[in-house]
Amino acid sequence: MERYPDIEIYAKDINFKQVEDWLAKHFDSVERKDVVTKKSEARIHLIADGEEILVFGNAMGKYSSIWFKKNNSPWDTDLDCARNACKALDTQIRCSNSGWEEGQGPESQWWRVTEEEGEMLIEWPEGQ
Repeated sequence: MERYPDIEIYAKDINFKQVEDWLAKHFDSVERKDVVTKKSEARIHLIADGEEILVFGNAMGKYSSIWFKKNNSPWDTDLDCARNACKALDTQIRCSNSGWEEGQGPESQWWRVTEEEGEMLIEWPEGQ
């Protein structure tokens, strides 16, 4: 399995503190660089072991985007990260079903990962 160059997952109904606490368990250092709390633009910029992680609150409805700009994470793929986040954050996680490259169109099939139902391919964002 190839290691993705970046990772992005979408976590349902979470807050920035939950994300920071989760990341602190997987990186030696997690530093908060910037926070915007205005609801329509809510985001946090973190540096984890020297690499950027951006979290956009409610990026897709109730789902917040967690984007590792360069994959220095313990996970090879979005799905690997989603599995861990699902358990650690106790929430539904969604992620792309494949890696993404410059010029590629948006995905229509996504993984939905839940503790109750496991992993399932879904059409998203339709019917969020």
